[in-house]
Amino acid sequence: MRTSLNVRVFTLLTVVLLPVMGFAQTWTARFIPAAGETVARVVADDASDLTVEVKNTATAAFDDSRLSEVSFVLPAGYQLLNGLPDAATPQWKIEYFDANSRRITFQSVVGCSDSGARGLGRGESARFVLTVVAPSDRTNDKANERLVAGTYGRDQCDGTNYTISLNSFSWTRSTLDATVTLLPRALATNGNAVARVVVENRGTGSAANVTVDNPTSTSNVPLQFISKDANKSVALRSAGVFVINVSPTAAGTVAARVQAHTTAGTVTAPLAESAMVDVGPLVAAADVDTVDAFANEQVTLRLTVLNTSTANTYTNVSPRVPVLVGNATAALVSGPSPDVASQLAPGASAQFTWRYQVAGAPGASYQFQTRVDATLSGAAVVGDLVTARKGKIVEHRVRLSQETVSTAVTGLTVSYTVQNRGTAPIIEVRLFKPAVNYFAVAAPGPQSFGDWTLYPETASYLWESNSGTGIPVGGEATFRVTYSGFTAVTGDTPFRHRLELNQGYNDPRIRVDATLTLLAVTNAPEVQRLTGVARDGSVTLTWDNPFNHGGVLVLRSQGTPPDTAPVSGTRYAVGAVLGNATVVYSDEFSSASSFTDTTVTNGTTYVYRVFNADDARRYSAGNQPTSVGLLATPRSRANGGPLWCYSVGLASLFQPVTELGAGIFSSFNDSVVGNLTNTANAAVDGAERFRPVKLSGAVGSRFPVVPLLGRPGQQFLVVGDRSGVPAVLYASTGEVLWRNTTLGLGNISSFPVTQLLDFANPEYRAMYSNIDLAFFGTRNSSPAQNQVVALNAATGALIWRYQPGDLGMISGGMLVDYTTNRLYVATKSGPGSNDTLRVLNSLTGQELARRALGDLEFGVVRNATSNQILVTSSDGTVYGVDPATYATVWSKTIATRPSASSSAFTHFVRPLGRGFVASLANGTVERYEMDATNVPARLWGTPIAGPSGSFSLNQNGVARIYVGSSDGKVHQLELDTGIDSGQVSLGPAQYIGTPTIDHTVGRLHVGSEDGRICAFPVPFLP
Repeated sequence: MRTSLNVRVFTLLTVVLLPVMGFAQTWTARFIPAAGETVARVVADDASDLTVEVKNTATAAFDDSRLSEVSFVLPAGYQLLNGLPDAATPQWKIEYFDANSRRITFQSVVGCSDSGARGLGRGESARFVLTVVAPSDRTNDKANERLVAGTYGRDQCDGTNYTISLNSFSWTRSTLDATVTLLPRALATNGNAVARVVVENRGTGSAANVTVDNPTSTSNVPLQFISKDANKSVALRSAGVFVINVSPTAAGTVAARVQAHTTAGTVTAPLAESAMVDVGPLVAAADVDTVDAFANEQVTLRLTVLNTSTANTYTNVSPRVPVLVGNATAALVSGPSPDVASQLAPGASAQFTWRYQVAGAPGASYQFQTRVDATLSGAAVVGDLVTARKGKIVEHRVRLSQETVSTAVTGLTVSYTVQNRGTAPIIEVRLFKPAVNYFAVAAPGPQSFGDWTLYPETASYLWESNSGTGIPVGGEATFRVTYSGFTAVTGDTPFRHRLELNQGYNDPRIRVDATLTLLAVTNAPEVQRLTGVARDGSVTLTWDNPFNHGGVLVLRSQGTPPDTAPVSGTRYAVGAVLGNATVVYSDEFSSASSFTDTTVTNGTTYVYRVFNADDARRYSAGNQPTSVGLLATPRSRANGGPLWCYSVGLASLFQPVTELGAGIFSSFNDSVVGNLTNTANAAVDGAERFRPVKLSGAVGSRFPVVPLLGRPGQQFLVVGDRSGVPAVLYASTGEVLWRNTTLGLGNISSFPVTQLLDFANPEYRAMYSNIDLAFFGTRNSSPAQNQVVALNAATGALIWRYQPGDLGMISGGMLVDYTTNRLYVATKSGPGSNDTLRVLNSLTGQELARRALGDLEFGVVRNATSNQILVTSSDGTVYGVDPATYATVWSKTIATRPSASSSAFTHFVRPLGRGFVASLANGTVERYEMDATNVPARLWGTPIAGPSGSFSLNQNGVARIYVGSSDGKVHQLELDTGIDSGQVSLGPAQYIGTPTIDHTVGRLHVGSEDGRICAFPVPFLP
């Protein structure tokens, strides 16, 4: 109250100036409901934040007093843990705090003699956050919880007291608590999401018929309800887990708000809100690794980006600078790492990380917001703004030895390590029993240690230090409980483990908690597109992290695959031994997607397995690209060793395609790959040009690399796959120029061919003045379905289709004759026709001729010297066809089939001089040249086991032929004699594919059955 003098002064003023009006110095303390709530709620026996809005409601217009000090007293039974001014009104400070009397007093930071306005003027308001623990002395909710006598407001400078009506303002104490997760954190529009709600009973008795309302959206993204679990009864200190299936039906960010209550309406848990979920084609999730950081500690922010599209590839995906929200400070230490993801293929994801040093007073919060930019088909794309979990600066926290556990585990001891960075030792630690119906404690479960005495209690376990040391400032102590078993869950379910710390009997209690997740899913998702490059003294592994990614573990063994998988929930240090393998790399909460192993020995064959770990430290099965792992053999570049070998883990026998002096392209299974040629820097020689590009199905052949009209300086890959989808890719980036899924072609297994306007004759130019053509043939079992199509090479649009109804399977490559505009198509014999060579007009698709030449499983080629079309028949005969008349000029039977179902050849015959080189299934490579009668005559034959196709090189006037073999080697044959003058080995006996040679840099490139593509200098040393 004021002094009597002040009262007399203001009474006089009132009589003189406002004779008919009264005035009151009043204030209000309104308790603010959480978003979506109608009343403010706290949870019994739990740390809850109670937000109170204070307002100066004085009515005297002439009064210049200001409300600059407020003091709150909680009702009996409450614990007062802490308090802070709200982040939006930081101009207040804690002036007085007494846990025993449950009082906290806030005062304006502007003093009586300071310049500037202090406190609150009439009509102004401020908010304060009180952290409290409500008593658990009821079986149902208690409404109208109020501040009690002793609560006051005043101006500490002129002594003005403000009155308050405490009965006008209240909050509700609830006996149920709820938490909710909404997964996945990123998904396509109309995708399926699961809200998993954990409801815990904090009261004094069982809660019957607990139900959960349908989730509501926090944004304009609707959550379509699908289904949810039925009502459950939740016993005292137990938990009920509710599963709700929803589907977001629009793009954008959304969180799910869920409220649990009894059907009788006597108990209602506070609204629970999930972490943010991003919905749409290019989506992201932000996370921090630490939400309870000590002052000046470093935290990691991670942004995970996912391309949910099934067709579009995003390029130049880069994160924006994160924005800090909260009243803590955050200084950037490093990041982003990486600064850009060059490509994000359909279904692929990428991670970006930053390191920040956070600081502030205890209770100060930090939260980060960011988004990504990208390019799609040349246009800029901006991702949604996503927000990470809120973190706080703390002085105390707990870390669990097990953050996740399989419910199949029994007899597990969990360690609770309490860390003290406060101002006084901790002398008591109480662990509240986690949900007793999910965590069964062994007998005896809690363990005593050192000078700490253990007191088992009904609802908790109390450890009390018998000395004054306790947990000293800057120290930590570990408390252990053995759990006999865990109740199974239908999905990964997090449960809070809560502790209370005591620094002294007159000090406020401290609440800390951590999450232990019960696992339902055995394995995390695999990394994708795992590849490796072996060089001189190093092996570099590269992979794509899945969206659900927290880190990786890389195991390496020698000779045979790693035979022991890591145990989920366990962290392994580099150097740890698992079975026959050693941990060579391990990270956590990371964006890393590559690792270079320099602890290797040249000539030793290593096998790597990469295990993705999610944030629960659950490992994948490590089965990428297969359960065998990835093989790599580093070797010296000297003495004929490989310059590099690129490992993909699956058979890579197709002949690589060379871009002279720049790199090569190849394929394996459903992926197209590219590697760079760098003659100046061995450290990057053989590096990926782009990440493997996955097609719709397996690739059945090699493919051409060509320029396209109107795109100078660029090369393109023309590919088809066995699901029947033709496509064109940028050779520089792997980005899809176009992909046509509407043609209904079926299996494309043959080598596509092109006819380009820049090299075309006048007849072509007259019909197609601005179009390049790409031709694709099919290998379907039904002759009626087989066809050849001509597409616009720049757009994929259909130009013509040849589907006669009796076309056999097209397995090998077709041939375009630019001089005559003819397309030669080789097929197998079929039920409809034995005419296996078809000649089409390449401009119109009109059939011009057909010939019966036996099963033609290999490509048709043209001998430029003799100007004849060479046709390789599986029965062992080679035909020379006149391109003018389509008549057979000659035929030569040079081998027989090993069996009725096997070809006599392993490859089409390769033109050489006026003749050809043949690779035969009987284990021979033979060279033929035209004799005086213009019939091929054998010059020589050299035994080569399981020979591949051949490739020739004339270097400094010395001509040689190179051929792969089933003995694991590439053989160098002298052109004139066939002498096997040198070999290089790719490892153990296995099939080696057809080599190709880049004569501009003197390199041979070849693939192997065990999944490697290697580069060797040529010629080979003898």
